[in-house]
Parts: sequence; structure tokens; C-alpha cells
Amino acid sequence: MRVAITGATGFTGGHTLKELVASGHEPVAFVRSRSKLDAVIKLHKLPNIEYVEGDITSRESLRPLLKDCDAVIHTAAVAATGKKAVPLIKKVNAVGSRNVLELSTEAHLDPIIYVSSQSVLHPPPGGFYTDECPISPLPIDEYARSKAEGEFVARKLQGEGHPVVIIWPSGIIGPDDVGVSVAAKGIARLLKAPIIPLPKTGGILMHDVRDLATVLSRCLVANKGPRKYGVFGHYLDWPETEIFLESVTGKRLRTVTLPNSMFHTFGRFGDLIGNLGIDFPLDLATSKFMTSLTPGIDARTRSDLEIEWKPLSESFTDTLRWLVQEGQIPKRLVPKLGN
Repeated sequence: MRVAITGATGFTGGHTLKELVASGHEPVAFVRSRSKLDAVIKLHKLPNIEYVEGDITSRESLRPLLKDCDAVIHTAAVAATGKKAVPLIKKVNAVGSRNVLELSTEAHLDPIIYVSSQSVLHPPPGGFYTDECPISPLPIDEYARSKAEGEFVARKLQGEGHPVVIIWPSGIIGPDDVGVSVAAKGIARLLKAPIIPLPKTGGILMHDVRDLATVLSRCLVANKGPRKYGVFGHYLDWPETEIFLESVTGKRLRTVTLPNSMFHTFGRFGDLIGNLGIDFPLDLATSKFMTSLTPGIDARTRSDLEIEWKPLSESFTDTLRWLVQEGQIPKRLVPKLGN
């Protein structure tokens, strides 16, 4: 298929380009900068990729992208925190998604793949994230709210019978990015901390970016109609996370368990100083996620698309090795890599 892909120079987009090429598809990248696309091509050792430069908030700049394409994968999104980022989050995640979804429908593309977010389903009514969850009436932050606005459009189009495929990723980890993803930054900060504070409840919910790219590629089948797939991956509560991190790093960690209310207080403080331009490792939305994340059920995704998620240990080890190579963390923090 000839596949339009937005967010092609991002973490998910770059790995998806690689998977599309490997699967015999013909990607057409929508980018703001040719130079960043060149960096992605070099990183993933890709052939020359056809591209269209433009702004996702402009319908006119999107039309050349969709022309003569069979399908579209919409991965473009802004994941940021702080009041200063809110206008851009709304423009790209809400307005941009509406533009891509509606124009792709007008162009009769099939399928139209929309990469949403597990945060749109949080908190799940039944205690587990599933592909039957409604959009949350109380999004946890502006990012989740903006993604929910995009998903409202996607679900409306699905209800009208259009071949829209909604994908819900959880936390995305893995190596090889022309930037440093939110999850990778979080892992680096965690390992650099002399003492790691952990909340009483919640945990981590993560999967590998390479698995997500495979899912997106395998959804490229026409005449299947509307579909929904959760890519929730692996869940560990905080005691399990501590044991897991020690096993993949080879380093004894110093942790302290704090009341959830204290985590939320730290998050509020992070929001406050973040608005002043000062970096802090925690914001309120993240603190709320950390104390309330639950497992997801994605057996149907794995069955329908014939995929099994990479072991979390493999994903973390590859991520840690890449973070060391990029100078984001010193190798002494991951002694197991030397074995």
C-alpha cells in the first residue's frame, strides 16, 4: 500500500517507517522539517522516503499528502506538560487529528489508522483497560483531553461505517529515537536519583515501540471496516517494578514508599515551577497516573494481528543500552550491560 504517515519523524513514526519499508509498503512522510526526516532515515538505515512538508493544523497542506495514497497512519501528537504547551497540544492533538481523520475520510482512504492513547480511557470503569472502554469523562490532563477530542471524531466516523482503526498505546519504550521520548527521560531520571520514591498504589504499564510499529503495519488491510485495538503491554505494580529494575540494571536500588497524597503534592509543585520554566521530574498528571495505573487486556489484539509482545526485560535492556550510548545515563548505573 501507499501509506501517508503523520508524525513520521517522531519516536513511533520513525519505527513505523522502518516497519512499513520492511513490510513492502510505500510510505509518504508528512514532516515539518526535511532535516529531521534525514536524521530518521540515517538512524533507521532507510532508503530515500517520499515526503510532504506541511503543518498538520492546515487542511490545505495535508491535501497533497493524502492525494494518491491508499491508507493513512496518524501518529503525530504533542506530549508535553505545563501551561505554555497547552495551545500547541490543542492545535496538534485535537485540531490536527480532526483534519487528518476528516480529510482521509473524504479521500476514501482505507484503512484510516488513528493512534490514540490509553490515557483517553483512564480510569477504566471495570478496573482494566480494554477495547470496550468508553472515553473518560474526566481526562487526567490537557494531553489526555486533546487526544480524547481526536478520538471523539474517530469514534463518530466509525459509527458512520468509515474504516477508521483506533489504536490505544500505553507507555512506549525502546531504543533508537532522534530525540528522547518521555518514557526514556523518565527512566533516566529514575536511575539517576540517589533514592527512588515510589507510591503505595499503581504501577507501570508499558510496551515496546517496535511492537507498536508492527501493530500499525499489520492493520494495513483494506475492506475490514472500523476496528479498535489496545496495545497495553505489560503491567507491574511498584514492588514488582523495583525487583524488575534491579534485575535489568544489575544495580541495587534505594527506594522509599511514600503516601499517594505526598506524590500528588510533589506533582503540584512540579507543575508550579514548570510554569516558571524550571525542570522538575514530576508533574501532577504523572503523579496521578503513577498512583492509579491498572493492567490492560489486549488478547484480541495479539490474536487478530498474530503478535506477542516483546518481553519487558528485552525492551528495557535495549532502551538502557541506547540511553547509555546517547550519554543520557552513565554506564555505571547499569552494571549488567557490562556482563
